[in-house]
Amino acid sequence: MRTRTVPAAVLIGSLSGGVAAAAPAVAADPKPAFAADRTFATWDGTLLKVEFRETGAAPWSTGPVSIRATGHIDVTCVGGGVSLTSQASAETEVVSEHRADGSGVRVGEQVIGLAVQPPVITGLDCRPTLSRSFTVTVQDLATGAVQTLAGPATSSDTGITP
Repeated sequence: MRTRTVPAAVLIGSLSGGVAAAAPAVAADPKPAFAADRTFATWDGTLLKVEFRETGAAPWSTGPVSIRATGHIDVTCVGGGVSLTSQASAETEVVSEHRADGSGVRVGEQVIGLAVQPPVITGLDCRPTLSRSFTVTVQDLATGAVQTLAGPATSSDTGITP
């Protein structure tokens, strides 16, 4: 009697009945990853809010999630035929424990203070325009899953530099 091994599939059905189908082999555990459509960040210039959803963690596991953010401010001032631009930034990082549910989904929300002092432009009579943007890296330090987000602040200011 000959035995034949069929890799990555299992034959189902009856060969004598003329019907046979291949079923996929059992899939390996999914690689942990943050869901791009369920991981968000917003920044109002003072507070950063990050919401995330990670799949593929071990069921009921608790793991440290790092949220590292940088806020940027660009100030442009035009007056008297002269244009000046200046930038400022600030960074912050928070690491906190988050628990996965029974299916290995880790969901979390974090609010972090992130304020950037706008640079002051002096010696030019002008009306400055501020533009704020941010980048955020969310990383599960236990699983290695990582997601980077970027965007503008939810509001930009225009006003007189003191």
